[in-house]
Amino acid sequence: IPSAGGTLRRFGSDAFILGTGNANELPIDIPAGPDYVLGPGDGLVVNLWGGLSERLNRTIDRQGQVDLPEAGTITINGMTIAQAQSAIQKALGTQFQNEHVEISLGRLRTVRVYVVGDVQRPGAYDVSSLSTPLSALYAAGGPTSRGSLRVLRQYRGNKLVRQIDLYDFLLHGVRSDVGHLLPGDTILVPPAGPQVTVEGMVHLPAIYELNGEKTLNQVLDCAGGVLITAGLK
Repeated sequence: IPSAGGTLRRFGSDAFILGTGNANELPIDIPAGPDYVLGPGDGLVVNLWGGLSERLNRTIDRQGQVDLPEAGTITINGMTIAQAQSAIQKALGTQFQNEHVEISLGRLRTVRVYVVGDVQRPGAYDVSSLSTPLSALYAAGGPTSRGSLRVLRQYRGNKLVRQIDLYDFLLHGVRSDVGHLLPGDTILVPPAGPQVTVEGMVHLPAIYELNGEKTLNQVLDCAGGVLITAGLK
């Protein structure tokens, strides 16, 4: 069977051409779980009932504090939502009997992160505090033709937080970048590793980057496997 013609593209490069479509809009409808880490700029909705029934709207100030009725200010910077709820309830419990507290996020802060290496637009980006390394990579336009799609590194200072293989997401839909970004985090895209061209009777003809694949079967799996019309001799 003759070749379909045309130049094969690097697998995954199309995923970053259009980006998210709303790079200038921060997500406001993404749920934040009890393990979300609070910081300056986050807006809280504090519901109180028991000794005092009230609904408070508070923004964490630059010192990481919020003010509470009768209890003064309390520092909650760096706490999770669950920890902050316990701390607020403990502080108000000294002033009101049988006081119950429930808090939720009313407004998300932005965090400044740095995307460097072989990316289309390296630099500093202000993203939502619920953003992940993949979100920051989309904001920077994705890797260049020389940038790796198999190795995405997230640093916090000089500490490697996680290393992400984008093929897990592009091939299988598995998101391994589940951790949220913190201010000052750096996303590094190193140069691409060895590459192999797979063309002919496979489901996904393209140029693939290798990351530990050693055998022909592993490479063909990346290409979606062979078609029923393939000649394997």
